[in-house]
Amino acid sequence: MKRLFFCSVLWMSISTALFCQSKDLLSFNAVPFGTVPMGSSSDLFKFGYGMEVDVSFIPAFLNHFGMGISGEYFLLPIQSSDSIWVLSGRAGPVFRMPLGDKLIIYANAQAGYYYFDSLGWDNAGNNGGSLTYSGAAGGAMNITGPFSMGLGVSYGYYDKLYNGLGISLYARLDFDMEPRERAIRDFSSDSNQKIDPMNEKGKGVELRDMELITLFPVLYKYYDSNPVGTVRVVNFEKQDAEDITIKFYVERYMDNPMGVTEKFTLGPGEERTIALNGLFTEDMMDITEGTKASAKVSISYIMAEKEKSKEYNPVLEVNNRNALTWDDDRKIASFITAKDPEILGFSKKVTNWMQEFENPAVDENLQKGMILFESVKSYGVRYEVDPTTPYASLAGQTSIVDFIQFPRQTLGYTTGDCDDLTALYSSMLESVGVDTGIITIPGHIYMAFALKGSEEEVRNKFSRTDEFIFSENRVWVPVEITMFQDTFHEAWQIGAKEWRENISKEQAMFYPTQESWRHYQAVGFKESSGGIEMPSRNDVTAEFVKTISRFVEQEIYPQESAILEKMADSNNKHIYQNKLAVLYARYGLYDKAIQTFDSINRSRVYIPSLINTGNIYFIQNNFEKSLIWYEKVLSTDSRNKKALLGSARCNHELENYGTVKKAYQELKSIDSELAQRFAYLDLRGDEGQRAADATGLRDVVLWEEEE
Repeated sequence: MKRLFFCSVLWMSISTALFCQSKDLLSFNAVPFGTVPMGSSSDLFKFGYGMEVDVSFIPAFLNHFGMGISGEYFLLPIQSSDSIWVLSGRAGPVFRMPLGDKLIIYANAQAGYYYFDSLGWDNAGNNGGSLTYSGAAGGAMNITGPFSMGLGVSYGYYDKLYNGLGISLYARLDFDMEPRERAIRDFSSDSNQKIDPMNEKGKGVELRDMELITLFPVLYKYYDSNPVGTVRVVNFEKQDAEDITIKFYVERYMDNPMGVTEKFTLGPGEERTIALNGLFTEDMMDITEGTKASAKVSISYIMAEKEKSKEYNPVLEVNNRNALTWDDDRKIASFITAKDPEILGFSKKVTNWMQEFENPAVDENLQKGMILFESVKSYGVRYEVDPTTPYASLAGQTSIVDFIQFPRQTLGYTTGDCDDLTALYSSMLESVGVDTGIITIPGHIYMAFALKGSEEEVRNKFSRTDEFIFSENRVWVPVEITMFQDTFHEAWQIGAKEWRENISKEQAMFYPTQESWRHYQAVGFKESSGGIEMPSRNDVTAEFVKTISRFVEQEIYPQESAILEKMADSNNKHIYQNKLAVLYARYGLYDKAIQTFDSINRSRVYIPSLINTGNIYFIQNNFEKSLIWYEKVLSTDSRNKKALLGSARCNHELENYGTVKKAYQELKSIDSELAQRFAYLDLRGDEGQRAADATGLRDVVLWEEEE
């Protein structure tokens, strides 16, 4: 029985060797099992039970075969009331083969040593050990990621003690040690190696073991500097092969053959593995269905002063232009087509509508995010899970091909999966100068966009800083893009919640789009849609105004309540009135701010209130009136740096450059760092205005608050 079982396992392993594995695999297995005594063992023992733990390693070059070690502990009840325990360790060959995406079969044959001892026996000396042999086979189903569960059967033989049939429950963890594309990338060797003439024969210099990966049109720019495959170059002659040149070419999809390496020399019997690259054209983007193409790989060299050449024609498989695998989440950057003329035109028109209604006190990028969100909602775009290739089930599965829509397609279809909507919203924002980033959490992908304001400004201004992502020295707003039918603020809150929950578990990743484009460039989508019809301007702007108002109210309310509470308990109410007015001003509620400042200014001379009143008129471009309030401060305190700055800025706008110089020089003597920040005041005319715009200081004011 034992020999029959081992032979069947060996035969199954040999018969399936034609399948190949492209990566090293490390497996951990915990196996609770029961064992049924067989033959003479059944006269002495009852049904036993225990636990086995094993580790196995299968290198890629051995396909599905490798080595494993295991240890087990189990109890064997005796027909009487007593029992024995057995501890063993074994090692031997293992076999593993996947059947499709979910099913896996296993087999092993092992040998080792066991030790046993008695439980409950009165007489001593009932222990010992000897050799043990086993064989096992089973199947498992992948549950998620590297985790699989399944059932198995085994046969164990324990010399001079026991033999039995086992039934086990598998709980396995399989870890890929080296993705295939990385292996191809690292396989290019700069050193020559000797071949074994007993195992390989040929004539001249030949190309052997040519392997090409399946191409993705959307990554055609990526293949300029990343390999599409490898080939082994072998010199079978007894002379040097010099000036070896290898070129790769695919007709229609490349303009010219591409030299894949510098010229090199191979000595007699030497070989080298070379990576193949292709400079593909945008014609790859015409491929709407997966196809095959005939490639041309040529080699030329000089041997014995004679030039020789050979040509090979391997078949190259190419996916459709919407295809992608998720071995690297940054690849979605190729679908973020910010320069697509139709996406660019759509986004710029929408953000131009914003100018009439924007709140100058709210971050400009935040407002762009709001109005573009409202435009997508008004356009009727909805989230819908792709039933054939949902991101949730494909994320992390590097070999399964997903279908991702280009932004223009998503607008045309008015529906998309989370990856489609991420590409659409990111493209719109990038097209109007707002940086974006991709967020991945288990089973989901969404996005964030960057504010103009610095981290310090955001932390000082916003009441709920946990709704932002602080990364790359920038402040980012996470938006759950599947919620285009809800409000912008709800989408923002859910996006922030998902980020907080997953980053705390170290399950969230963030990839700025600009950095991802360095690896995976955006491509041009060539198909014309005949133009994108714009949504209703009135509908979009009306919703935008509501969104801005809701945002301001939600931000102001808790801060306003806190200030009013402190004001009620204070003898210096004017200090908190000033804080309240500054709060209103920071959110663009200038009328309420002026009313509050006026109530202070009528009752007393309070310098922070005077400066802040001047600030509001400066923001509103009423420079003459703003200057009056700054001068009131300087008449009381001639060295007040914020009043000096305000006076210099107002006079600069009014082109009173002599007065500007005097105030600015005084400011330099008091606070050189502050003066340097507003260095544009040293320049005149258009040059000064351009410098102010370039530094982003044109509309910046410094509010004065007393602690």
